[in-house]
Amino acid sequence: MFDQNALFSASTVNLEHITTALNCLTPFGTKDDVLIIIDRDGLSFARQNNKVISIQLYLSAELFVSYSYNPPNNDPDAHHKVCVKIHHILDSVSVASRDKDDIVECTFSYNGEGFPFILIFEDSVITEKVEYSTYLVKEWDSTGLELQADAVTMECILRGEVFYNALQDMKEIGCKECYLYAIAGTDGRNLLALVSRSQLGLSKILLPSEKSILEKLEVFDSTSFERTFDQPVIGIFDFSTLDKIRSSVRIASKVLLRKDVHGLMSVNILSQTDDFIYGNVKKSRHANKSGAAQLSKDYPGVVIDVAILEKARLDDSDLTDVRLLMDAGERRQKPSYEPSNLRAGVSVERVVTHTPQQGGSLLFGGKNLSADTTDAETEEYVPATNDIPLFF
Repeated sequence: MFDQNALFSASTVNLEHITTALNCLTPFGTKDDVLIIIDRDGLSFARQNNKVISIQLYLSAELFVSYSYNPPNNDPDAHHKVCVKIHHILDSVSVASRDKDDIVECTFSYNGEGFPFILIFEDSVITEKVEYSTYLVKEWDSTGLELQADAVTMECILRGEVFYNALQDMKEIGCKECYLYAIAGTDGRNLLALVSRSQLGLSKILLPSEKSILEKLEVFDSTSFERTFDQPVIGIFDFSTLDKIRSSVRIASKVLLRKDVHGLMSVNILSQTDDFIYGNVKKSRHANKSGAAQLSKDYPGVVIDVAILEKARLDDSDLTDVRLLMDAGERRQKPSYEPSNLRAGVSVERVVTHTPQQGGSLLFGGKNLSADTTDAETEEYVPATNDIPLFF
């Protein structure tokens, strides 16, 4: 029931996709308000918790079969804001998306200030209309939660699946405080780790550093902001706050982490449709149920921006503990990634490489196999009993 004369109207049949995307907002409070920003490019859903963490989720106009936004005076830079309860919209869309026997078309509609936000669900038999109360909101205040782009001390790009598994393992061991440890080596060996402080004490997860997983890691001096090597960057975050991004990271193809000198970490998440996860199953864009419209090839996927403030400035004792933990591991093992331009004859020791078939956990991953073998060496490799590459 697309209304081209309304201020805003958009129709889609990809309800399962929208449900999965909106579920990324639920860790920020299921019964709290969400700010919806409507413009020509699509919909933005924004939430903020106590000036410590904020999230903005973008759904591009290409996700919708039809999309119409008619601002006053046809202003190309215009936008409208409206506040609704996120669980109201999510519950309605979730129920409608459960119908596996028929295609359900959902239309979002809004006529501006003083009007309700409307959802209309239509299938081959019935039409349902739901109206949600709306109200005015203050301007979106991002003070203190904006990354200073010219004062970045760390930047990295890694695969979302690996980062999700690391956060999941952190949760399972009861992490209270999470330290982010990053160091770029002059020899090309990069190291990214999550260090947990819990009732178990300090423990760490070394993220695989192969280029296919840790695509980029750069560290910058905190004064000159020039690229530096062999100098670690350490950030501390309350894990209950950091864990709010786990649902978002779960559907991510790639994650961009950037940390500035003021202790703010920006997490940019891109979820391409080829890697989208519905429930506990990963599906491609070609795996839609029979008869449902496929996602447009122009649709970029779900884009999520999160800003997180550090818990506090690190004490010297905390820095010492983390560095001792990381240094102890470095003396016992080499990173799993070695540059390809090593001189001939130098061996590469592999720690643990992440593959989906290994069950997901980064704490208890696969075997630690050495690549320093020759054709003459046919003996079966037996790992040392004290070889604990990712957690101790």
